[in-house]
Amino acid sequence: MTVNKLTLSVLLGAGLLAQSSFALAAAYDWNNTAPVKVPSAANNNGKTVYFDVSHGGVEGNADWVIDGAFSDFADALVQEGYTVKEYRGIDLNNDGRIRFYDDRTNGSNTNEAIITYDAIKDSDVFVLAETNRPFTLAEQAALEQYVASGKGIFFIADHYDADRNLNTWDATEVFNGYNRSDLSKYNMGGAYGDWRNPKAASAGWLVENFGIRFRFNGVDYKQGVSGVEPSSQTEGITQGVDPILMAAGATLAIVDPQKAKGLVYFSESDTPVKWRHAKDQGLYFGGKAEGPYAAIAKSGAGKAAFIGDSSPIEDATPKYRRQDNGNTKRTYPGWTDPGHASVLAVNIINWLATPESYQYFDGQNGHYSGFVTPTPMASQEMSDPNNGQPWGTPASGFDAWNTDTYKNNSFNAPYGDGQTNPDPDPTPTPGNAISVTDALAAAQNTPVVVVGKVTAAINGIYGLALSDLNNPATHIYVKLESNQRADFNPQLNPAILNQNIIVTGKRNSYMGEPGIRYVTDLQIAPSYMSVEQALATAQGEAIELTGRVKSGLNSIYALILEDLNDPSFTINIKLESSQRAQFSPELNPDILNATLVIKGVRDSYMSQPGVRQVSSITISSGNGNGDPDQGSDLSVSDVLALNNGQPVVVSGTITAAINNKYALELTDPSNAGNKLYIKLESSQRDTFSPLLNPELIGKRLRVEGIKNDYMSHPGVRSVSNLTLLN
Repeated sequence: MTVNKLTLSVLLGAGLLAQSSFALAAAYDWNNTAPVKVPSAANNNGKTVYFDVSHGGVEGNADWVIDGAFSDFADALVQEGYTVKEYRGIDLNNDGRIRFYDDRTNGSNTNEAIITYDAIKDSDVFVLAETNRPFTLAEQAALEQYVASGKGIFFIADHYDADRNLNTWDATEVFNGYNRSDLSKYNMGGAYGDWRNPKAASAGWLVENFGIRFRFNGVDYKQGVSGVEPSSQTEGITQGVDPILMAAGATLAIVDPQKAKGLVYFSESDTPVKWRHAKDQGLYFGGKAEGPYAAIAKSGAGKAAFIGDSSPIEDATPKYRRQDNGNTKRTYPGWTDPGHASVLAVNIINWLATPESYQYFDGQNGHYSGFVTPTPMASQEMSDPNNGQPWGTPASGFDAWNTDTYKNNSFNAPYGDGQTNPDPDPTPTPGNAISVTDALAAAQNTPVVVVGKVTAAINGIYGLALSDLNNPATHIYVKLESNQRADFNPQLNPAILNQNIIVTGKRNSYMGEPGIRYVTDLQIAPSYMSVEQALATAQGEAIELTGRVKSGLNSIYALILEDLNDPSFTINIKLESSQRAQFSPELNPDILNATLVIKGVRDSYMSQPGVRQVSSITISSGNGNGDPDQGSDLSVSDVLALNNGQPVVVSGTITAAINNKYALELTDPSNAGNKLYIKLESSQRDTFSPLLNPELIGKRLRVEGIKNDYMSHPGVRSVSNLTLLN
């Protein structure tokens, strides 16, 4: 039997490809068994907790599985006597595996990553952690029935725009029951209904059932949210609870105080700040008016609990790889952090798992009612700063709704390491780029990713010549698509000459010469040294290297950088005092797994290979390896609303040269009236001055620097990094 790409895709999608059919491994056999953790017979309390992973809780840098980044939480529950299981969905076709398939677009019933009441009714508590895929109406009804039967749900969210799989949904939106956007595409109809922003605090699935909604804010307060309500008013849940860190999180808004009440608030002495990547104001009111960080609800027979950040509950033991690029994940060790929520989390599960006859927090028998959040829906929450778009552009070939595009060893990926994808037309990635010499040896129509130097225009504006980096006389022709010519054809853009680029396409002939056609992606190749190369560099030499943040080192004073291609190579980076607040993982957990570009001097630190005298550190714009949060830039309008002196990372459109070659004007694509003046450093003018490079007009640019006026106009000065985005 011959299996082509289309046939294989259909068979996999329908769950009909059994292991016995072919010698090749069938999808998901590499990780087909959902884990279960069981207490000792003497300690068993007879109750069961399910952790849901059926709706995108293991996407991007998230890894909320009971033997991964929630393992400490699961182990603590086992110590309490609970049986803990990982819930993946329902094996509808009885083939021994659970398959996620996008039922939003094909209208079929082949999706098995679903929630039904019958599938979860044997548990006592259902944990939903950073859910990234919306619930169907039937799934919402199943959760309602579950609570009505006297069970409990724990909703663990994160800040707005924690869109881990780039599908335009984050947990705050999924739990609320509506997207922040009001675009017509979110009136999905069919199995889902209308998910447009209702622009009313009292509307939406969560508030209608539990009297509470997640805010669309993004707040940092790593010192620990300290307004812990007395245990006498919280059903005993806050007994023994200390201030809890918030590392880019959300709060909630209580609408019905008889259904919901807060457990932990910002106190008057707390000084939370807007998370630097927040999409809007980030922090709306402050204090108790911002709403609770953690809360509970009693609605009829059952219960619910809520927290606006996963960081204080997770641990640093991710199990899976990132589904978009296959890189190793890094999660924050919140369970053992001084600001952990471990006591609170276990207390919450104990409360949720205990059936009680009272129906609401009506003040009777000590069941105190809650505190209504004064403005439960801020004006900023009634519109979407992303305009219905994901936080960033998905990697080439990756589709959040299609698990066939997931990389090996990511949750729901068809294959694990050591297995071969039977698809004869795999999608290569820039991470395995080959040389021009290798590309010339490839068979016709083979997908290739090639790195080389641009040496000439070919066929006017329609192509380019790419030479081998080690052998300039060896070249291959690249046929450019119409939307690629302005940026990559040397005749239209002379600046591309002699640039190293990465070309993704198919090996074919062009203009009677060996070539690459059907080009799907073109990138400027990074020129930075890898960690492996830095380790081989002599001490005392100035270097510029790139790598991924693995962990902190020596408290706040350093970090460990690992090689992007081989994490076994690491180097110690000593941080200067001015760099610690932003780049020390101990002070800024968000920096974990970010890709950094570092300039410094090769030296030893802590008796290990290192880099000292670090003159600059920037977050790489090509970061496809870190948490999606790292790519959340501010808009020009966001920066205009900030006070001078604040560090910013802002993206906008270049519209004019300012003050001759010394600055440029950056505007909002959606509102050209919002403008910032960007003062260029002397080393940046040759490349980024529109006066010297008129082709930059209309290009998108990312700027990292300090908000400050320039030429009596709002601007950004002390610019540390500039990156063209198109």
